[in-house]
Amino acid sequence: MKRYTRKMRTISAFILTVFFSLASQTVFAGNYDNGEKLFKANCASCHNMEKKLTGPALIGVLDRVPSEEWLYKWIKNNTELIAAGDAYANQIYNEYSQSPMTVFAWMSDEQLGDVVTYITEYQPAAADGAKDSGLIACEEPIQEEDHTQLYVLLGVILLALLIILIFSGINRSLKSAKAVKDGGEELEAKTFYEAIADFAVNRKKVFGIIVILVVATVSKIGWDWAMSIGVSGGNDYEKTENIENYKPSQPIYFKHNIHVKQNQIDCKYCHSGTLESKHALIPSANVCMNCHAAVNEGHCDGSAEEIAKIYEATGWDPAKGKYQHADGNYYDTPREDKPIKWVKVHNLQDFVYFNHSQHVVVGGLECETCHGDVANMTTAEQHAPLTMGWCINCHRETKINEKLAFSDKPNGYYEKMHDEFKEAYKHDKDFDFTVEKIGGLECAKCHY
Repeated sequence: MKRYTRKMRTISAFILTVFFSLASQTVFAGNYDNGEKLFKANCASCHNMEKKLTGPALIGVLDRVPSEEWLYKWIKNNTELIAAGDAYANQIYNEYSQSPMTVFAWMSDEQLGDVVTYITEYQPAAADGAKDSGLIACEEPIQEEDHTQLYVLLGVILLALLIILIFSGINRSLKSAKAVKDGGEELEAKTFYEAIADFAVNRKKVFGIIVILVVATVSKIGWDWAMSIGVSGGNDYEKTENIENYKPSQPIYFKHNIHVKQNQIDCKYCHSGTLESKHALIPSANVCMNCHAAVNEGHCDGSAEEIAKIYEATGWDPAKGKYQHADGNYYDTPREDKPIKWVKVHNLQDFVYFNHSQHVVVGGLECETCHGDVANMTTAEQHAPLTMGWCINCHRETKINEKLAFSDKPNGYYEKMHDEFKEAYKHDKDFDFTVEKIGGLECAKCHY
């Protein structure tokens, strides 16, 4: 009996060992494509698979870390691993100037397995370019200006002058021929301007029609120009849809499509004010340097020269890995006496109040709602007209977001109000709880 029991224990131990061995090998087995999406959304701002950025290059990471299980723990909560005294974790921590990596405790085991699968199975693109690199064209799209109205105006004017010239010439020739036939002298030739004046006197109705056409065309062009004053954008919005969007040249040719679409950098990573402030904030140069301290060239011709402008503004010396300040000494922080003079694209009047965090966090609006398809833009441009009518229409059509963005928690203030409105309008089947219903059209909400 004892022999049987020992045998059963041995078999059980073997089965458990095999089970946990297989589990340790498959716990990280995930979906490569989902892992790529998660990596680009959460890790790509600090890590590149093939190049060192703020963090190390991750290709071949399993050859460096103690185990795949260790990698799982490091990504999940690196600070916990460091605090526990893990030797390799502390080695990495000290190697990178004791800058802790973002904690991803919110990731589920399935999501973490997808990320690890992507990291461990990643293969660089073939050198001959056989594999699609997924890179975006770097050239600035050429925008052809529409000169239709100008051409029409010039055509009308030239046609009018041609008609005047022809009729004046015919009239003068007939009169000259009649004078000679009657025994008189041939009429003296007139200059072009004299011919026009003569036509205007003798062909008042025709000349009047021509003048009216010219005046009407000029008036239409002038009216359209006057209506565009102060409106710098407006795709698909009523009368402003044909107005060229405001797109100023910037001191550094920053390509949004490369950063947002190709590198999957979240807008809120650079424009962090959208989460906490009324202003979106233009990122400071040290935010750029989180990546560009290591990335000194991009995917386009001329990108190295543009990145060099960031180095010039911050004082970054790639050879020393430090920032040189005006006093000639080197420091770990960027210099602040040479700011990059970005040109603001979206401007509201001083008497207009707009709060980004209120719209993004509380309202749950996406950046594209107001700023357009930024992922496919190069130089930033004004997409929406930002007129009062445009804002009012949005408040009339947009329903209240009953949950806070990013946390999915109930929006307490609007939840209470929503319940009250449902009770007050319970007999109204077509009632929509829009921003308008909570005072979104009151003047004092936006003007002060």
